[in-house]
This record gives sequence, structure tokens and C-alpha cells, in this order.
Amino acid sequence: MDREAMLNRAWDRNAARWTRTVRDGLIPSRRAGTDEAVVAAIAARNPRRLLDVGCGEGWLVRRLCRDVDCTALGIDGSASLIEDARSADPNNSYEVASYADLIGGQTRLAGGFDVAVFNYALFDEQVDRVLAAVAALLARGGVIVVQTLHPWALSQTETYGDGWRIEDFSAFDGEEWEPMPWFFRTLESWHATIRAAGLTVVDLLEPKSPVDSRPLSLIMVCKAVTD
Repeated sequence: MDREAMLNRAWDRNAARWTRTVRDGLIPSRRAGTDEAVVAAIAARNPRRLLDVGCGEGWLVRRLCRDVDCTALGIDGSASLIEDARSADPNNSYEVASYADLIGGQTRLAGGFDVAVFNYALFDEQVDRVLAAVAALLARGGVIVVQTLHPWALSQTETYGDGWRIEDFSAFDGEEWEPMPWFFRTLESWHATIRAAGLTVVDLLEPKSPVDSRPLSLIMVCKAVTD
């Protein structure tokens, strides 16, 4: 089984566990500030229409529609997670759509989004094509917001270089998780990937831990080079 198939299987098998973990607030980095950071980065753009790509159980759509006067669509490749999102939020729209669907133009998304967000949702090796596909759905002047693991985070314990890693979810006690492969990128590699998608970074943010000031995440706000 290739890594993409393993990644998709992991999300399907972990869906119920992930929903409980998010809704019970069990992820330390999110409590420390990454949730608030991505909400602030999006709200600063004052979007009227928002697309959450890889929305999971839908927390970000719910939060932004509460805090910002916008309409939102959440999409995810996991039917189980989309079902959880719809159950928690009947007022907004959620659709099952994989990244392969986006790349292949097999969705019926209307486009015209002011902001599209990937919040810890880019785990594969080749993501420039999905970024380019989503960029085509933006309104004029729209942006893509990407929040991801800060490259510094692994540089203290592992070789600093692109490559596949395994998330075993060992930080979450009491659950049997399906291990998930994911692709680590250096900062240089992120820059090259975004450029390959026809995008440029217009803002870069590094939310920091309130305890030790270490970076919690990397947030990149990107727009099309032609805008």
C-alpha cells in the first residue's frame, strides 16, 4: 500500500477518535495558541466566503461563522468526519471531496472564495497541485492560509531535511490510533512548494508558546502571483 492510501486509511480509521480529541480539547498545541492563531489570521482578511480544505469535524468553520460574518464550506476526504461536521453544524455546508477530486476537477465548487484554509491539512509529498487547484477557486485578491508544523520543531531531534515521518499519536493516551504517514518539509521546501503552485507568501506568522516562546506552528498567507 502506498503512503497516500495509508494516509487516507488512517484518517478514516481515526475519524471518531479525532473528533473526540478535538472536541474535548486534548491537543496541547491547540490549547497553547494554534487555534487562536489561525482564527486571527483568517479573521484579519474579513472574508465573506470561506473554504476550509481538510476541515475534519468542522470546528474551524463553526468558529469562524460565529466570529466573522461569512458563509463557509468545509470539505474533507473522510466521509465519517464530514458526517460528524454536519451533525454538529446543520447551518453550514460540508462536502466529501478528496484532494484527488480537487486536482482532477471532479468537484462542483462554485469558487469565488475570499479565503481558503489548510489547517494542518497538507500531509502528502506532492501538495503543489492541490494548492494550485484551490487557488483557482479564489476570488480576485483572495488568499490561501496554511497552518502547519513549524519546521524548527523537529530540527532539534531529527535530521533537518524533507522526508516521510510517522505520527503514532502516542501523545494521546487511552486510544488505539492507526499510525499515519506524513511528509515533513523544511522552510526552504515550503517556499519552493508554494512557488510551484503559482503562489507567493504575503504574510508569515510564527505563533509562539506562552511558556517558553518556542514556535508552535508556521502560518503562511499566500496569494496568486498574478494577483
